[in-house]
Amino acid sequence: MIDSRLLETRTQAIGRELFASARAAHAHLSVLNRWTAQVLNWCLADPALKSSVLRFLDVLPSLDSPQAIARHVREYFPSADSRLPSALRLGVTLAKPGLLTAGAVAGIVGQLVRQVAQQFIAESSPEAVPRLVDAMAERGRTCSIDLLGEQVLGETEADQYSAQCQALLAAVASADAALGDRTPRSCGPRINLSVKPSALTPRFDPISPADSVERAAKRLAPILRAAEKHGALVTLDMEQYELRDLTLALARHLLAQAGGAARTRLGLVVQAYLRDAEPVTEEVLGWISAQHQPVAIRLVKGAYWDHEAALAAQLRRPAPVLAHKAQTDRAFEQLTARLLGAHPLVTTAIASHNIRSIAHAMACAEAMGLEKGQLEFQVLYGMGDA
Repeated sequence: MIDSRLLETRTQAIGRELFASARAAHAHLSVLNRWTAQVLNWCLADPALKSSVLRFLDVLPSLDSPQAIARHVREYFPSADSRLPSALRLGVTLAKPGLLTAGAVAGIVGQLVRQVAQQFIAESSPEAVPRLVDAMAERGRTCSIDLLGEQVLGETEADQYSAQCQALLAAVASADAALGDRTPRSCGPRINLSVKPSALTPRFDPISPADSVERAAKRLAPILRAAEKHGALVTLDMEQYELRDLTLALARHLLAQAGGAARTRLGLVVQAYLRDAEPVTEEVLGWISAQHQPVAIRLVKGAYWDHEAALAAQLRRPAPVLAHKAQTDRAFEQLTARLLGAHPLVTTAIASHNIRSIAHAMACAEAMGLEKGQLEFQVLYGMGDA
């Protein structure tokens, strides 16, 4: 049993150390890092502005002409509000009819969006993987690769997604092998791939769970074989709540089918913001234990809060997510302690940008006397540099 008072004292001490280190590191970040942070701060400070910016970014890829981009700039941002980021404010001003060509407006806005995207999207082509792996290794890091744009509408797209995952595993493995003595230390397989089950079949549907699991497992099989070949870990990512149980059913099916061969190549995700996260985690640990299957579990807070809350309100049913951030943070700490306590069956990955959450995980691991190899920390690309 961990003494809660001692744990809290140690958590705060570690947190202060992390804050001090982060402040020192922040001074050395590039201008692009600071500029992007400023854009995000602007958006987060004003809900109406955030909504306009996110809606505009959502529709931008579908705009196929400079004229369409200029028109949408005028519609989404009718005035050059001083709260807007400077580049976007300039684009809004110049988008007024007669001031500048639509092509010039599209160029300014496009440059702004590309700058923000490059901060959070590591690379845009498989050919760039060696450069990414090399850059991460220089900083003592490894990475979990995630293909963007996962939702598929047809079988051909699902086949393409599976093939891309296999090619990506091979590319990362090749780049990792080329590191030689510069290979960074890792808590498990250095080669990691996150897969969204809904991208494995256009019909990943809770209405037909058995068929959905069978279809997804069929396309996942060659990915897992590639992972075994390269000594990689494949993590089944979590999506919206309605797919949670189906994703866990897929994981259970894979573990049962693969037996001991799954020991180093399957990971799961737990979302702390769900109201039933604790009992579901206990259920997962139960069947992992029953099958004696060591598994990597990534603990996240959750990325679909707005979607879940809006959908629940629309359908007039209770939301599956916790209503307040403090509740989620507390649940995250409780789940952290539970997962760390499940070692060596579970290797825990703390996926958070919250220094309190990170410090608490470190303090828990210390109190339990865990080796460093039982705990790793994950942050999204471009969001955890400091």
